[in-house]
Amino acid sequence: MALLNKTFNGYKFISFINKGGFGAVYKAEKDGKAHAIKVFHEEYILREFKKHGEENNRLQREIDIMKSASHKYLVKYVDDFISEDETGKSYFLVMEFIEGINLREILDKDEKLPEDRSLGIFKQILEGLQSLHNIRGEGSDRGIIHRDLKPANIIVQENGEIKIVDYGISKVIDFTSLTSTGDIIGTGPYMSPEQITDSKHIDKRSDLYTSGVVLYEMLTGYFPYDFQYQPELIEKIRNDPPIPPRRRDIAISNKVENIILKLLEKNPYQRFAKVSEILQAIDLLTKPIEMKHNDLSPKFYLRLYTDKTVLEEFTKRNSKFGNVVFPANLENVSACKGLLENIKKDSNITIIIDPATVRLAYPAYTETKGVCELPYTPENYEVITPEYLKEYSKQQEYVKQVLDKQIELEADILLSPFHYTHNSSTGYGPDRNPTEEWFDLDCKLTKESVDYKNAQYSEKEIYMGVCIRADSLHDEKTKKYLLNTFSSLDTDGFLIYADCIDNDTKEVTMFHYVDFLIELQKWTQKPVIAGRVNAGLGLGLLSFGIAGFTSGTARFESFYEDLYKESGPAYNMYSRYYFPELLTTVAISRKAQTKFDQITSALGICNCYFCNGKDNPEIVKDKNAHLHFLEIVSNDIETLITLSRNEAITRYLLQINTAIENYDQLKGVFKTDEYSFLYKWKNIFTKLEEKHYV
Repeated sequence: MALLNKTFNGYKFISFINKGGFGAVYKAEKDGKAHAIKVFHEEYILREFKKHGEENNRLQREIDIMKSASHKYLVKYVDDFISEDETGKSYFLVMEFIEGINLREILDKDEKLPEDRSLGIFKQILEGLQSLHNIRGEGSDRGIIHRDLKPANIIVQENGEIKIVDYGISKVIDFTSLTSTGDIIGTGPYMSPEQITDSKHIDKRSDLYTSGVVLYEMLTGYFPYDFQYQPELIEKIRNDPPIPPRRRDIAISNKVENIILKLLEKNPYQRFAKVSEILQAIDLLTKPIEMKHNDLSPKFYLRLYTDKTVLEEFTKRNSKFGNVVFPANLENVSACKGLLENIKKDSNITIIIDPATVRLAYPAYTETKGVCELPYTPENYEVITPEYLKEYSKQQEYVKQVLDKQIELEADILLSPFHYTHNSSTGYGPDRNPTEEWFDLDCKLTKESVDYKNAQYSEKEIYMGVCIRADSLHDEKTKKYLLNTFSSLDTDGFLIYADCIDNDTKEVTMFHYVDFLIELQKWTQKPVIAGRVNAGLGLGLLSFGIAGFTSGTARFESFYEDLYKESGPAYNMYSRYYFPELLTTVAISRKAQTKFDQITSALGICNCYFCNGKDNPEIVKDKNAHLHFLEIVSNDIETLITLSRNEAITRYLLQINTAIENYDQLKGVFKTDEYSFLYKWKNIFTKLEEKHYV
């Protein structure tokens, strides 16, 4: 269709500007005002109609996206229309006309730009991206991903301000998907690794990677990789580290280089999480700003049950004791009467309320004390499933009820509702993946929880609750996927239960479990709490930098799915006593303390405040055993707080060796395989020290 000097829909076409991948751009005038009009190839539009139907083509998505965008660094949408002649239809997208030249032309002429000018342009790009990323879509999520950010799509005006154009192939992050096949959408050197691997399933951090390439090119005049052919480039983007900017130009400041290299990390979880973090990092180049520093000091979280008198007595002696996890379903259970009210009165105690939502996915919840009284328990004996919560409105109501209940119980730290991802009691057809659906649901509920918390309880912190199968972490791809996903969520920390972590856990499983916790906390710099692990292992996790672990008083030392398939705890014929010399709790018969006598005759009687001077039968009674446990663990953590990381690790590895020697003295009491877990821990933590701290 001939366009120059012709008028369509009141727009007179004056001059040709340039040609793009699926159309051309012209300058036009209407009512004395200049506009830029993008004219789309008829053939392209027809292909889209045939493939998706007339209401789902890429052109319409571009128009809808541009209508929702409004920012001084984004080109403004004006109008759209269709014109038809004997050769077929043409599609017109009208934008504001911007006087200036694109950044590609500037770089082609000048090769590279001074650092201050580059950073000035870069900050404007980031602010424009931030506006795109924060646009509210039709669903629950926010944001538009540009997907094709590059110098040619950045116009620099005479006053130095920029305009970002051509975000029409962006993807609105909701239930729609622009690239239904997963085809690569982007431009060569500016594509992120995940854009190459799976263009359909990328998030906003892909744009952040691309912005890093643009900054790299502005400062050096080069791309981050040297290449001759497209396949070589793709391989390097996926697998090779970028050439450090300083090798291109030694004058580039170290802090700027660090920003670029963080943006160009292969894994999204290792990059900045969002634009605001990059802007903060840039501001730090010239001036200090107040940034949130999370408390990662070692903490023990006592999982409460019938601990009222134990806690009352212990806190009289130790006022520093300060962290508990209280299951919401115990609020009105007679055996726990008065427990929550007591801890509410103690201002030193930080309360996390476990919402008990894991139980709601299993039929046994109807027989578990207190669960049916929770306001979010399903009616008519239903169980929670992804299908049950498939409606957006139901998800929001569920989140509201769960968080409101925690506030009612005076939680200091909120927990998002969470469920066991590998739920084995849910059956689906052959074309459905239960694990994937549970995981997707819990991520969705976490996002909803953050939004609701920010709107209603902004002064509170919120942690993501996670229940996963420990052996799923063997696979490096799965581990990275989880790290990428969890790091993208705006929670303040993580409480992670893994099925099953105990003294019988295989060495490879334990290694990947601990490694995952370390990696998650390392890259997010947010507290990670290991849920329901025994004290010997928990103190090891703290020694290696993990912020916290939960356990009962020498009980509730592991998480496994059958806990929630059962209706309640059975009577236990044994008391459990923690021996720090053995790094584990030992079951002692309530009728005869023979094993306890044998151990203490070899290792000596505990001289802690609660055991000193008492006879053995008194020491192993439940109340005293629980007080002893709290005393030993609290003292150990007080010591850890005073140590450097290397000192803490050295101390823990020495504790393992000492425990092995102590068990060797007790071969008449324990079989060798009963303490084989210590050899596993020694191997695991030695390797983790080499990987993370040497």
